[in-house]
Amino acid sequence: MLAGVGGGWPKLDAMSVTTEAGAPTWVVIDAETTGLSPKEHRVVELAVVVLDERGNSMGEAATLLNPGVDIGPADGHGIRNEDVLDAPRFDELAGWLVEWLKGKVLVGHNLLFTSAFLDEEFRRAGFEMPHVPAICTMTNAPRYLPSLPGRTLEQCCAAAGVPLEGPRSALTNARAAGGLFGTFLAQRPTLPSPWVQYIERARRMSWPRIPMQDFQMAPRAEEEWEAPDPEMTAIVSPEMARMAAAYAGIAAEPDVKAPNPEVDSEFVAEVVEEAPRSPEESGPVSAYLGALDNAVSDRVLSFTEAIHLKDLAGALAIFEAEQSDAHRQYVRTLAATAWADKQVTDEERDDLVAVGKLLDLTETEVDALIEDTKPDAVGGSAPAAGSSSATSSEYEAGWYPDPYGQPGLRWYDGENWTHHTHAS
Repeated sequence: MLAGVGGGWPKLDAMSVTTEAGAPTWVVIDAETTGLSPKEHRVVELAVVVLDERGNSMGEAATLLNPGVDIGPADGHGIRNEDVLDAPRFDELAGWLVEWLKGKVLVGHNLLFTSAFLDEEFRRAGFEMPHVPAICTMTNAPRYLPSLPGRTLEQCCAAAGVPLEGPRSALTNARAAGGLFGTFLAQRPTLPSPWVQYIERARRMSWPRIPMQDFQMAPRAEEEWEAPDPEMTAIVSPEMARMAAAYAGIAAEPDVKAPNPEVDSEFVAEVVEEAPRSPEESGPVSAYLGALDNAVSDRVLSFTEAIHLKDLAGALAIFEAEQSDAHRQYVRTLAATAWADKQVTDEERDDLVAVGKLLDLTETEVDALIEDTKPDAVGGSAPAAGSSSATSSEYEAGWYPDPYGQPGLRWYDGENWTHHTHAS
C-alpha cells in the first residue's frame, strides 16, 4: 500500500492519462455498504486500485469509513460498529478520492451498484459526482468469457483463471476485479474503440474542486469476523414487517400473525452460485440482479433487504414493471437450476417460495415457475438464460416521470434508461 500523504489518502504522482503503458489510465473501485438502498444505506469500506493502460497495478488504497450512523448487522460485510469508530468520514476523504478518480476511466464489478452509492455519498458531502466514463467487468464478462455461467465476481474470476484471494474486503474485490479486467485487455491487441473514447473523455472531464482534509486511514482488522449461528439470527417481527411494508408502499394485512420470512438457506446460496445469467439482461437489470445475488449468497435475505431493493431499482432507473419481470426471471432461473438433480424437494420448494415472497411473488406464481422449468415440461429445464421478458420495449424513446417519486425525469433511449435523474 502506498504511503499516505498528509496523513490522508495515498496520492499518485500527477501524470496525464495517455494510451502508453505506465500511465495511470484505469481506476478499479469497490465498496462495502450497509445495505442495498443508496438512499438509506452508506458506504463503510472503500478501495481503489490504479492500473496503467495495460492493466498493471500502479498503486492501491483502502479504508473503512464511519457513516455516522449505526451500520447494522455485519452479516453482509463483516464490519462491526466498533471497527469504524475511528475511521474517517466520506466527506473527509472526498477530496483525495477525486484526485485518484479524475483523469481515469472507472472500472469495477457491478459498477452501477457502486457508483449509485458514490453518487449519494458525494451528494451528502455537498458535491455532484460527474457522469464518469466507466467499464463494468460484470456486464462485459460474457463478451470475454463466453462460457461464463453467472454474474458474480467469484464466478467471473473462476472462469477467467483470476485468483480471488485474501480476506473478505473491498480491497480483495478491487484487486480481483482489476485482475479480471486485465484478462479482458490481454485478449485484444488494441483497445476497443469505445474504451479509447472513454480515455479521451476521462482526460477532459471536469471534477468538482473539493478541499483536501487530513485524516487517518482505517484498514480492516486482520482477524476474520465470524457470523453468528444462523439459528440465533432474529427474524423480522410482525410490527417491523408492517412498518417496512408502509415504507415500501405495500398493503400489509392487519391480522398478520407470523413474521415475514427470512431466507437463510444453504440450498438457495448454492443455487445462486450455479444459476446462469440471461444474455438479454440490460446493464441496470444486471446490476440489480448482481446486488440480489450478493444479498442471497450470504444465506440471509431479510424482508427489510427486500423492501430496500425498491430504492436500489429507483437509483438504477429500473421501472416497476421491469423490476417485477426481473424478479420473475430471477426466481425462474433459481428454479431451473434447482432441477439440476432432477428433483425439487419440499424443503427446496419452500425456500424458493420464501425468496419469491420477499420479491413480491405469490406462492402460486412461484409454483408455476417451478413447474415451467421442470425438465420434462414443455419449454422447461432450459435455464432462464435467453428467456428474458424485459418490458422496456413497451416504452418509446423519450422522457418519463420518475416512478419512485424522485424529482425530475429519466431519459429512455430505446434500449436503456439513464442512470441519473434529470431535472424536468
